[in-house]
Amino acid sequence: MRSNSWQKCVLAVVLMVALITTGCSAQWISVALADLPVLTQMALNIASLVAALQSGQQMNPAEAVAIQNVSAEAGRDLNLLQSLYDEYKANPDAATLQKIEDEINAVNQNLPALLQTANISNPTLNGRVTAAVNLILATVDSFAALIPPSVVASTRAAARSKLNIPSAKELKQQWNQQVCAPTGNAALDVALAGCAIR
Repeated sequence: MRSNSWQKCVLAVVLMVALITTGCSAQWISVALADLPVLTQMALNIASLVAALQSGQQMNPAEAVAIQNVSAEAGRDLNLLQSLYDEYKANPDAATLQKIEDEINAVNQNLPALLQTANISNPTLNGRVTAAVNLILATVDSFAALIPPSVVASTRAAARSKLNIPSAKELKQQWNQQVCAPTGNAALDVALAGCAIR
């Protein structure tokens, strides 16, 4: 009986220290909250790539639907992540932190799976949609690495010290260079100009 009480005390102290550690580090939340609106705009702009390519050439309707599904899923996932970060900022607790980590894992599973099942045959479109998804995934992964380690799980510390998290401005530049850059096809380039993020 006495051992059980001691274990509960230790667990309570560990949880309290973990909450204090994660609650005191507001910088990691600020980074995510600054970048998430840009990522959400990127997710919505993935669908605009379909319209851009449809104006420049024929497109398989099934591929168009698949790409729009990737865009919609990315938007939903990022909006949920935004809500969770807002919730955590307002009231830091371990349960919300776990939900953030779970949602990051879901994004890392959902988007690549949808992209793979899209089977985009147009190489230009495939490259642009893949670049868009990879940019979103890399940034979301960097958010995961920024989450302060708990007392028990501190394996992220070394990776976090080497991270270079892009700012919202840098994310926009990367998007415009990787996803909306000219292709050499005049009709397509005019349409792609609309996917740029300012």
